[in-house]
Amino acid sequence: MLKYILFLVFPVILIFSQTGPKLDITGGEDINTGSHPRGKEVHYEINFTNTGDSVLKINGVQATCGCSSALSSGDLFQPGESGTINFIFNGQGFGMVQKSLIVSTNETQTPYHTLHLNMNMVDPVTLTPQSIMAEGKVGDEMKQTATMLNSQDKEIIITEISSNTPVINVVSDKMKLAPGETASIVVSIKIVEESAINAAIIIKTSDGEFQIPVFVDVKTQ
Repeated sequence: MLKYILFLVFPVILIFSQTGPKLDITGGEDINTGSHPRGKEVHYEINFTNTGDSVLKINGVQATCGCSSALSSGDLFQPGESGTINFIFNGQGFGMVQKSLIVSTNETQTPYHTLHLNMNMVDPVTLTPQSIMAEGKVGDEMKQTATMLNSQDKEIIITEISSNTPVINVVSDKMKLAPGETASIVVSIKIVEESAINAAIIIKTSDGEFQIPVFVDVKTQ
């Protein structure tokens, strides 16, 4: 009698041990993508694995707003096989921005997954002051100091720093800025004539070009 009982129980255990396909997002479905320059497209790769025991089918990946899109690297994934979802966001917004993706699969219990992508949209650099204003008379030489903060979580390289007038000379104490690091920019201004100086400091970097406007009011003798 005991033999028959064991024979009947065994196939039941075998049936319930089958999990089917299973979409497993690396790091979880709440994703922190880090800091990105605002106004520039964000490209982020989401990795996943089929941790189930049958073929996983990605039926579709849909973004919840028109400002972002995503595409899977394939449709069918064998057990243990990995793939990617390529996410693109247009970069609009400031501060923490969250966008969502809905992934549809052939899983029985959880056929829909909502992925939340959290992005910190920042200006690549912070310039202080944002403009330089001064006054003087012909023959005066003056110095002003500005700072440039790397607001991102990656290195920024200053490729060129200059002004658009020969009466302003610009020197930076650093040409490479680690994340959170600040460069000191010394601005030397020489007044050679009685007309006002309306110019700009031009900072070219690996993340784009930035300017600090300079205005000097020239007083007559």
